[in-house]
Amino acid sequence: MSLQDCYPNKAPAINDLLDTLSHHVRREIIHYFEDCLEEDTAEVAELVTYIENRVPDQCRKQVRVQLHHTHLPKLTSRGWVDYDRETEQIRYHGHENAEFFAGEIYDMF
Repeated sequence: MSLQDCYPNKAPAINDLLDTLSHHVRREIIHYFEDCLEEDTAEVAELVTYIENRVPDQCRKQVRVQLHHTHLPKLTSRGWVDYDRETEQIRYHGHENAEFFAGEIYDMF
């Protein structure tokens, strides 16, 4: 593989992926869909409960607000999820290498 194969042609995609995985709450969302569910849909309330139990010092209201205003819109803009604000339904599409990258990140810590 040449250096040109890695950069700069792939830099924007790599930057988007790293930015998507840069926040621990988004990593928890991905973990929830990749490892905890058998289907690809969930309600916001289910996700809030999951994150509230996994992330210390996060209250339910704070998690809900962060999901609604920050994390789900970012994942939607990157094509990882579809989020219906009215029904509070989330459909997960993921990323072809999501499980691998999340595993690599978790192994670092």
